[in-house]
Amino acid sequence: MRGILRRARSDERDSGITTIELIVAMGIFVSVVAIFLSGVVVMTNNAVRSTVTVNAGDRARLVLQRFDKQVRYADAVNLPGAGGGGRQYIEFRTPATVAKSGVTTCTQWRWDPATGVVAMRSWADGAGSLPSFVGVTTDLADAATAGYPFSVELASPLHPRQEVTVSLLFRGAEAAEVSSASSFVARNSSVESPSNIDGAPADGVSDNPVCAPAGFRP
Repeated sequence: MRGILRRARSDERDSGITTIELIVAMGIFVSVVAIFLSGVVVMTNNAVRSTVTVNAGDRARLVLQRFDKQVRYADAVNLPGAGGGGRQYIEFRTPATVAKSGVTTCTQWRWDPATGVVAMRSWADGAGSLPSFVGVTTDLADAATAGYPFSVELASPLHPRQEVTVSLLFRGAEAAEVSSASSFVARNSSVESPSNIDGAPADGVSDNPVCAPAGFRP
C-alpha cells in the first residue's frame, strides 16, 4: 500500500507540460499571430488604395467638369504649348455674347510637372496685366506621352469645330492609379477661328494665337 501511495505522489509531481509540447504550442501561436497580422496589413493596404483611388477620381472629375463648362463656349482655342520648366499650357477665348461677365474672356490652364499642380486663370481679352494662377488640383503625374495633358484637334471641313482633349493621370500610395481623359468641343469655334491655323512648316503652334499678351506662358 505504501508503495502504491509513493508512486501516486511521484506521478503527481511529474505531471505538467514537456519542452517539446511547449515549443509546439509556441509555434502554433506564432503562426496564428502571423496569419492575423498579414490579414490586417492586406486590409489596411486595400483601404488606403481605395481612399487614394476615390480622392484621385474626385480630382479628375473636378478638372474635367470645369473644362466642360468653359471650353464648350469658346470661339477659339490655341494649340497647347510649353513654358519654363516644362510647364504645359492651353488657352481659349470666350466671346462676350456668351461669357458670364459679358466681356470677351481669355482662360488659361497650366500644369507644372515639377509640382503636379494644375492651375488656371481668366482675364478680359486685351487686359494690360494678367491675374495670378489659382490652383485647381494637385498630384497630377507625368504620363510621359505626347499631347499630355492637353491636346487640340483643329477644325476642318470634316470636323468643323475645334476639340480639346484633357488627359489626367494620378498616382498614389499602394500602387493606386487613376487615369481619365475627355474631349470637349468648342461650339463657337470654326475653321475661321484665328488660332486654327498651323501653316507650313507645321510646328504644333497656332500661327495666330488668341489671348496672347507678353509673358502669358511663363
